[in-house]
Amino acid sequence: MKALKLSILFALTLTIACEKQPPKTSQTSSSTPEASAKEVNTTPPVTPESNPAPAGGEESVDCKALAALDAMDSRKPVPLQPMMAWHQKQNMMEHLVAIQRITGGLAKDDWDEVAKGSALIESSPQMAQMCQHMGSGAAGFTELALDFHKRADKIGEAAKAKDKDAVLAATSNTIQACTGCHAAFKQQVVDAATWQKLTGSDHQPGGHHGGGHHGGHH
Repeated sequence: MKALKLSILFALTLTIACEKQPPKTSQTSSSTPEASAKEVNTTPPVTPESNPAPAGGEESVDCKALAALDAMDSRKPVPLQPMMAWHQKQNMMEHLVAIQRITGGLAKDDWDEVAKGSALIESSPQMAQMCQHMGSGAAGFTELALDFHKRADKIGEAAKAKDKDAVLAATSNTIQACTGCHAAFKQQVVDAATWQKLTGSDHQPGGHHGGGHHGGHH
Protein backbone atom coordinates (compact mmCIF):
# COMPACT_ATOMS: atom_id res chain seq x y z
CA MET A 1 0.00 0.00 0.00
CA LYS A 2 2.87 2.40 0.77
CA ALA A 3 4.28 1.97 -2.73
CA LEU A 4 0.80 2.43 -4.20
CA LYS A 5 0.29 5.66 -2.27
CA LEU A 6 3.60 7.09 -3.40
CA SER A 7 3.05 6.14 -7.03
CA ILE A 8 -0.38 7.76 -7.20
CA LEU A 9 0.58 10.87 -5.24
CA PHE A 10 3.61 11.65 -7.37
CA ALA A 11 2.27 10.47 -10.73
CA LEU A 12 0.27 13.63 -11.30
CA THR A 13 2.98 16.20 -11.97
CA LEU A 14 2.26 19.82 -11.16
CA THR A 15 3.46 22.16 -13.89
CA ILE A 16 4.01 25.46 -12.09
CA ALA A 17 4.24 28.71 -13.97
CA CYS A 18 7.36 30.82 -13.44
CA GLU A 19 7.74 34.53 -13.53
CA LYS A 20 10.74 36.24 -15.07
CA GLN A 21 13.32 36.64 -12.36
CA PRO A 22 15.50 39.77 -12.14
CA PRO A 23 19.26 39.40 -11.72
CA LYS A 24 20.25 38.51 -8.17
CA THR A 25 21.40 41.36 -5.95
CA SER A 26 22.68 41.61 -2.41
CA GLN A 27 19.48 43.34 -1.33
CA THR A 28 17.24 41.25 0.91
CA SER A 29 13.76 40.66 -0.45
CA SER A 30 10.87 41.74 1.74
CA SER A 31 8.36 39.43 0.10
CA THR A 32 6.84 36.64 2.16
CA PRO A 33 6.63 32.96 1.11
CA GLU A 34 2.86 33.38 0.83
CA ALA A 35 3.22 36.35 -1.50
CA SER A 36 5.77 34.53 -3.62
CA ALA A 37 3.53 31.49 -3.96
CA LYS A 38 0.64 33.68 -5.00
CA GLU A 39 2.73 35.38 -7.67
CA VAL A 40 3.88 32.04 -9.07
CA ASN A 41 0.43 30.51 -9.19
CA THR A 42 -1.19 33.37 -11.07
CA THR A 43 1.10 33.36 -14.12
CA PRO A 44 0.70 31.44 -17.39
CA PRO A 45 2.42 28.07 -17.87
CA VAL A 46 6.10 28.12 -18.75
CA THR A 47 7.14 27.75 -22.37
CA PRO A 48 10.39 28.79 -24.10
CA GLU A 49 8.45 31.45 -25.98
CA SER A 50 6.52 32.88 -23.00
CA ASN A 51 9.40 32.80 -20.54
CA PRO A 52 12.56 34.16 -22.16
CA ALA A 53 15.65 34.86 -20.09
CA PRO A 54 15.36 38.12 -18.12
CA ALA A 55 17.46 41.16 -18.91
CA GLY A 56 21.06 40.52 -18.02
CA GLY A 57 21.07 37.01 -19.46
CA GLU A 58 20.02 35.31 -16.22
CA GLU A 59 17.09 32.90 -16.01
CA SER A 60 15.54 31.52 -12.88
CA VAL A 61 17.06 28.16 -12.00
CA ASP A 62 13.66 26.99 -10.80
CA CYS A 63 12.08 27.91 -14.12
CA LYS A 64 14.76 26.04 -16.04
CA ALA A 65 14.31 22.96 -13.88
CA LEU A 66 10.53 23.00 -14.17
CA ALA A 67 10.71 23.54 -17.92
CA ALA A 68 13.10 20.61 -18.23
CA LEU A 69 10.81 18.39 -16.17
CA ASP A 70 7.76 19.39 -18.21
CA ALA A 71 9.63 18.66 -21.45
CA MET A 72 10.36 15.12 -20.24
CA ASP A 73 6.74 14.52 -19.22
CA SER A 74 4.79 13.74 -22.38
CA ARG A 75 1.44 13.23 -20.67
CA LYS A 76 -1.49 15.37 -21.76
CA PRO A 77 -1.93 18.51 -19.62
CA VAL A 78 -5.09 19.19 -17.65
CA PRO A 79 -5.31 22.99 -17.32
CA LEU A 80 -6.44 24.06 -13.85
CA GLN A 81 -6.49 27.29 -11.93
CA PRO A 82 -4.34 27.18 -8.76
CA MET A 83 -7.24 26.62 -6.35
CA MET A 84 -8.66 23.90 -8.57
CA ALA A 85 -5.28 22.17 -8.79
CA TRP A 86 -4.85 22.24 -5.02
CA HIS A 87 -8.32 20.86 -4.39
CA GLN A 88 -7.68 18.14 -6.94
CA LYS A 89 -4.56 17.14 -5.04
CA GLN A 90 -6.58 17.06 -1.82
CA ASN A 91 -9.11 14.81 -3.54
CA MET A 92 -6.33 12.47 -4.57
CA MET A 93 -5.18 12.16 -1.00
CA GLU A 94 -8.76 11.52 0.09
CA HIS A 95 -9.00 8.75 -2.50
CA LEU A 96 -5.90 7.14 -1.03
CA VAL A 97 -7.48 7.27 2.42
CA ALA A 98 -10.57 5.58 0.98
CA ILE A 99 -8.49 2.75 -0.49
CA GLN A 100 -6.65 2.39 2.81
CA ARG A 101 -9.95 2.09 4.68
CA ILE A 102 -11.22 -0.49 2.21
CA THR A 103 -8.14 -2.69 2.41
CA GLY A 104 -7.77 -2.21 6.16
CA GLY A 105 -11.38 -3.13 6.75
CA LEU A 106 -11.08 -6.12 4.48
CA ALA A 107 -8.08 -7.42 6.41
CA LYS A 108 -10.17 -7.36 9.60
CA ASP A 109 -13.42 -8.57 8.01
CA ASP A 110 -14.88 -5.20 9.01
CA TRP A 111 -17.51 -4.87 6.30
CA ASP A 112 -18.86 -1.62 7.69
CA GLU A 113 -15.44 -0.02 7.31
CA VAL A 114 -15.10 -1.37 3.77
CA ALA A 115 -18.48 0.11 2.86
CA LYS A 116 -17.62 3.47 4.42
CA GLY A 117 -14.36 3.62 2.50
CA SER A 118 -16.08 2.72 -0.74
CA ALA A 119 -18.75 5.37 -0.21
CA LEU A 120 -16.05 8.06 -0.32
CA ILE A 121 -15.22 7.32 -3.95
CA GLU A 122 -18.45 5.91 -5.40
CA SER A 123 -20.25 7.75 -8.20
CA SER A 124 -22.81 10.48 -7.57
CA PRO A 125 -24.24 13.48 -9.41
CA GLN A 126 -21.85 15.71 -7.46
CA MET A 127 -18.90 13.56 -8.46
CA ALA A 128 -19.95 13.67 -12.11
CA GLN A 129 -20.31 17.46 -12.07
CA MET A 130 -16.89 17.92 -10.52
CA CYS A 131 -15.21 15.54 -12.97
CA GLN A 132 -16.72 17.45 -15.87
CA HIS A 133 -15.60 20.77 -14.41
CA MET A 134 -12.04 19.66 -13.75
CA GLY A 135 -11.71 18.03 -17.15
CA SER A 136 -13.27 20.81 -19.18
CA GLY A 137 -9.91 21.75 -20.68
CA ALA A 138 -8.62 18.25 -21.47
CA ALA A 139 -10.43 15.94 -23.87
CA GLY A 140 -10.85 12.43 -22.50
CA PHE A 141 -10.12 13.31 -18.86
CA THR A 142 -13.72 13.44 -17.69
CA GLU A 143 -14.51 10.04 -19.17
CA LEU A 144 -11.61 8.41 -17.31
CA ALA A 145 -12.57 10.16 -14.08
CA LEU A 146 -16.18 9.03 -14.30
CA ASP A 147 -15.05 5.48 -15.06
CA PHE A 148 -13.02 5.47 -11.84
CA HIS A 149 -16.09 6.24 -9.74
CA LYS A 150 -18.26 3.71 -11.57
CA ARG A 151 -15.69 1.02 -10.90
CA ALA A 152 -15.67 2.01 -7.23
CA ASP A 153 -19.43 1.35 -7.06
CA LYS A 154 -18.67 -2.36 -7.38
CA ILE A 155 -16.61 -2.27 -4.17
CA GLY A 156 -19.62 -1.17 -2.15
CA GLU A 157 -21.84 -3.76 -3.80
CA ALA A 158 -19.37 -6.52 -2.94
CA ALA A 159 -19.05 -5.23 0.63
CA LYS A 160 -22.81 -5.51 1.14
CA ALA A 161 -22.60 -9.13 0.02
CA LYS A 162 -19.57 -9.66 2.30
CA ASP A 163 -17.72 -11.18 -0.63
CA LYS A 164 -14.01 -10.72 0.07
CA ASP A 165 -12.82 -11.94 -3.33
CA ALA A 166 -15.25 -9.62 -5.10
CA VAL A 167 -14.11 -6.66 -2.99
CA LEU A 168 -10.49 -7.39 -3.86
CA ALA A 169 -11.27 -7.71 -7.56
CA ALA A 170 -13.33 -4.50 -7.60
CA THR A 171 -10.65 -2.60 -5.68
CA SER A 172 -7.95 -3.77 -8.07
CA ASN A 173 -10.12 -2.74 -11.00
CA THR A 174 -10.68 0.68 -9.44
CA ILE A 175 -6.97 1.25 -8.84
CA GLN A 176 -6.33 0.28 -12.45
CA ALA A 177 -8.49 3.24 -13.46
CA CYS A 178 -6.32 5.46 -11.26
CA THR A 179 -3.04 4.33 -12.76
CA GLY A 180 -4.41 4.55 -16.29
CA CYS A 181 -5.56 8.13 -15.82
CA HIS A 182 -2.33 9.23 -14.13
CA ALA A 183 -0.35 7.64 -16.95
CA ALA A 184 -2.25 9.74 -19.48
CA PHE A 185 -2.67 13.14 -17.78
CA LYS A 186 -0.77 15.68 -15.70
CA GLN A 187 -1.77 18.92 -14.01
CA GLN A 188 -0.96 22.23 -15.68
CA VAL A 189 -1.53 25.27 -13.49
CA VAL A 190 -2.66 28.34 -15.42
CA ASP A 191 -4.12 31.72 -14.55
CA ALA A 192 -7.84 32.48 -14.76
CA ALA A 193 -7.68 34.15 -18.18
CA THR A 194 -5.79 31.23 -19.72
CA TRP A 195 -8.13 28.67 -18.17
CA GLN A 196 -11.20 30.54 -19.43
CA LYS A 197 -9.70 30.70 -22.92
CA LEU A 198 -8.92 26.96 -22.95
CA THR A 199 -12.26 25.85 -21.53
CA GLY A 200 -14.67 28.51 -22.75
CA SER A 201 -15.88 28.92 -19.17
CA ASP A 202 -16.02 32.07 -17.07
CA HIS A 203 -16.28 30.16 -13.79
CA GLN A 204 -14.20 31.57 -10.95
CA PRO A 205 -13.37 28.97 -8.28
CA GLY A 206 -14.26 30.24 -4.85
CA GLY A 207 -15.13 27.18 -2.82
CA HIS A 208 -13.94 23.66 -2.17
CA HIS A 209 -13.73 21.57 -5.33
CA GLY A 210 -14.18 18.30 -3.54
CA GLY A 211 -15.51 15.17 -5.03
CA GLY A 212 -14.14 14.34 -8.45
CA HIS A 213 -11.33 11.96 -9.24
CA HIS A 214 -8.48 13.70 -10.86
CA GLY A 215 -10.67 16.36 -10.28
CA GLY A 216 -11.95 14.98 -8.95
CA HIS A 217 -9.48 12.15 -10.21
CA HIS A 218 -7.96 12.03 -10.06
